[in-house]
Amino acid sequence: MSQGSNDLLIVGTGPAGMTAALYARRLGLNPVVFGDVPGGNLYMIEKINNFPGFMDGVAGTEFGIRLFQQAQIDGAQFTMSRIEKLGYENSLFHCTDSNGLSYTAPAAIMATGRVPVGLSVENSNLKGIHFCSICDGPLYRNKNATLAVIGSTNAAAQHALTLSKIAEKVYLIYRSVRPQMDASHQGLLAGHKNVEIRPGTEVIGYKGLHLIEGLIVRPNNGQTDEIGVDGVFPAIGWQPNTQYLDFPVRMTPDRYLQTDSSLMTSVPGLFAAGDVRDTDLSQVLTACADGARAAKYAAAFLNKHS
Repeated sequence: MSQGSNDLLIVGTGPAGMTAALYARRLGLNPVVFGDVPGGNLYMIEKINNFPGFMDGVAGTEFGIRLFQQAQIDGAQFTMSRIEKLGYENSLFHCTDSNGLSYTAPAAIMATGRVPVGLSVENSNLKGIHFCSICDGPLYRNKNATLAVIGSTNAAAQHALTLSKIAEKVYLIYRSVRPQMDASHQGLLAGHKNVEIRPGTEVIGYKGLHLIEGLIVRPNNGQTDEIGVDGVFPAIGWQPNTQYLDFPVRMTPDRYLQTDSSLMTSVPGLFAAGDVRDTDLSQVLTACADGARAAKYAAAFLNKHS
C-alpha cells in the first residue's frame, strides 16, 4: 500500500534523525521518519554528562523520549517501523516499511547510526556476551557476579561504571598500554575499588560450554592466562548501519558515508547525519547538529529542484 506524498524520508530515530525531523518541520517540510526505538542507541547510555545545559546530566532514555516528543509536537510523522532497504530510481527515494507500507520522496536523510562490534575470537557465540550494560547488567544483580568489559574508550568506561554498581568485581581489559578514554572517565573509575583495570592485555578467547565462564587473555609478556567471569561486555568499536542502502553510494573503507560540506552524499538528494557518516567526532551533541544541518540542506535542495 502506498502512502501520501512526502518530501523527505528520514531513516533513523536516534538524536540525528529526530533532530532532523524537528528542523525539517520547522522549515516547512513534510518528513516521515523510520525507526522503532525513540532515541536509537541512547538507551545504552546511563547518563549523558557532557550535553550543554544539563549540568547534572540526563539519562539517555529520557533524552531520547524528550527528542521524540518534541518532534512529534512539531508534526513529524513517525511510522514506528523499520525498513529493509532504501532504493533510488528516477530521482526519487523509495522504501517499504515493516508494516508493508510504501513511501517515496525526492530527498532522504540517512541517520541510521552504528552498532557495536563483537570480538572475533573462539566461542564468541556463548551466552553471557552483552553489548548494553544498562539493558543486561541487571541480570547479574545480587549474584556476586564477576564481569568484564573489553575496551578502553569512554564507552567502555561507562560500561564499567554502570556494572560496578551491580557486580562484586569488574575487570576493564584492553590491549593498549594507555587508555583512549578522557581524563574525567579515568578519574571516575579510580573511585571504584571493585573495578580492576588490566591494560596491555589482549582477550584471545572466551571459555565455556553454553554460558561464558571465563576469558583467555594474553598480557604483553606473552604468558597466556585465564580470568573467570560470569559475563562480558565488549566495547571495542562500532560499524555503521549502511546496509539499508540499495544503490551505490560513496563510502570510506569502513563503510561510513562520505559527505560534502552540506552533508550530502555522492547521490543527489541523499544526506547523512550522525554516526553513520564519516565524522571526526561521534557524540550526541554532534549528531543533533548534523540532524539540524542535514534538514536545512535538504530543504535547500528541495527548493532548488522544485
